[in-house]
Amino acid sequence: MENRVVIVGRPNVGKSSLFNRIVGRRKAIVEDVPGVTRDAIEAVAEWKGKEFVVVDTGGFVPETADEILRSVRETIRREMNRAGVLILVVDAREGITPLDEEIARELYPFKDRVVVAVNKVDTKKEEASVPEFYSLGFEKVFPVSAVHGRGVGDLLDEIVSRLEEEKARIRYEGIRISFVGRPNVGKSSLINSLLREERVIVSPVAGTTRDAVEIPFRWKNTDFVLVDTAGVRRPSRVEYGVEFFSVGRTIRAIEDSDVVCLVIDGEEGITRQDKRLGGLIERRMRGCVIVVNKMDLCPYSEEDAESIVRKELFFLDYAPITFTVATEGKGVESVLEKAVIVYRDFTRQHKTSFVNRAVAKVLREKPPPHYRGKEVKVFYAFQESTKPPAVVLITNYPDGWKESYRRFFTKKLREYLNIKNAPLKLVIRGRE
Repeated sequence: MENRVVIVGRPNVGKSSLFNRIVGRRKAIVEDVPGVTRDAIEAVAEWKGKEFVVVDTGGFVPETADEILRSVRETIRREMNRAGVLILVVDAREGITPLDEEIARELYPFKDRVVVAVNKVDTKKEEASVPEFYSLGFEKVFPVSAVHGRGVGDLLDEIVSRLEEEKARIRYEGIRISFVGRPNVGKSSLINSLLREERVIVSPVAGTTRDAVEIPFRWKNTDFVLVDTAGVRRPSRVEYGVEFFSVGRTIRAIEDSDVVCLVIDGEEGITRQDKRLGGLIERRMRGCVIVVNKMDLCPYSEEDAESIVRKELFFLDYAPITFTVATEGKGVESVLEKAVIVYRDFTRQHKTSFVNRAVAKVLREKPPPHYRGKEVKVFYAFQESTKPPAVVLITNYPDGWKESYRRFFTKKLREYLNIKNAPLKLVIRGRE
């Protein structure tokens, strides 16, 4: 049994609020709308020196023909089997509902692992309703207010008393690949095709993914963390609320990634929003693979499509391009192959002597323009860091390096340093 605490309950009883309270930061999106959480979201929490993984799940709903809701139920059932402790969250204000009773029946096989959190106990009136929840058939019932923190300490005392002393195991090691793109371009389908299972909820309905979902994954002896993000629409269409926070998490996922897969709809072609996202990746200096998905619906050949992509996303000239049909599994492994190549360049480290020889080659090919009538010199250079590779030039006139020349110099230096598939950060410093 893992040190894994899984929160379950029907929609809108406050599961995500309780998750955020336990974790101690706003990781799950909280809004007074049923069905905001759809994928399982997890984070490490600590209470009284003991670490454990907390998992927030989607709202449990009755059996239905709806594809998304069926997927939510399957995700919850899978998490139930892995849980060391299960928290059944119910609503003190609404009392026991038929759906609460159905969820309780689902939990009976794990009865010794279940604690009941009666949420929204903010007044004496709600406190008076707590005893009725013992009728659900579980021994431990705790009145809590996730929003205000009331009673959560007692709940956590009970939880950690049931857990092992071992450290929480949450595997986030490996090449971090985030999948970003407009809504409904096939990001989740790509991940599921790579995993060969329905780990991420997929639906033709735009906006199915709300949170950035992280999935550890191993392929050909290489560890990855696949990050599925919410589809990003153009700013004028993003309302404050769930989608506003989803976009923020997508941007943060880009910043935390080693490689960003920019997923483009092969049928619709490159849009202004695709360019905006590409610009974001370039400015954050992340490794990138451009994935043209739905190639079965694309009106162009792969060769013509690649020419169009290179023209429209010229600023991502270092990003390899791959073509996929995620729903059929076509080309999906090439995404990982390209990501490994990008990561190799993204983490490439060169000796100072090699960097200086490469810099000298670029300067011989085309020296920088004079600054105020004086020659601009480079005294020496060295590689300062990786992710991305950062090369520092020590020069007599840092202000003399115009933007156009910097772009030329960076491109040529990438070529001579054999960093073909990742961005290169150029840092210009004075001798002092």
